[in-house]
Amino acid sequence: MNKRSPRKRICLKLKDSRAEAIRYALKLLSYRSRSEKELNQKLRKKGFDEDTLSGAVIFLKDTEMVKDEHLAPELVRNAIDKRLLGKKGIQQFLSSRGIEKDLISESMSALSEDTEKETALRLVEKKMRILKDYPREVAKRRLIGMLQRRGFSSEVIHSAVKSINIIATD
Repeated sequence: MNKRSPRKRICLKLKDSRAEAIRYALKLLSYRSRSEKELNQKLRKKGFDEDTLSGAVIFLKDTEMVKDEHLAPELVRNAIDKRLLGKKGIQQFLSSRGIEKDLISESMSALSEDTEKETALRLVEKKMRILKDYPREVAKRRLIGMLQRRGFSSEVIHSAVKSINIIATD
């Protein structure tokens, strides 16, 4: 005799497409946090229709499993600590993850210029290990390009590159 747990019976009863969309979204959320826009894109790509997709996302928002307000500060911390991005780089990163502009500016308001300078210095120190055998001008040019691509302001880039002389003499 095949006995099924009550949970499996409920899952089998909920075999409509909205429940499938929710299940798939929960699977995606188990890997990493996602924004509302990211979930919409993934569900659309999986083939769910707009009504099903929006119903699933609304359900997840109502249960607070998808909340961009909580995700944005988490992404800012990740961008600073792990990705070593500047302010413009962080804005681009958050935008690419589907965070709205007003939420980006709200999350970025707590970010100080000192934090950006510290991040740039960490990045310069890390990169100088690789560039130590290069001529000073080549290393400087590569550092400036790298810092620009990561979204640091020109003032921060100038102070970080200026610190090369201090690092080199230590």
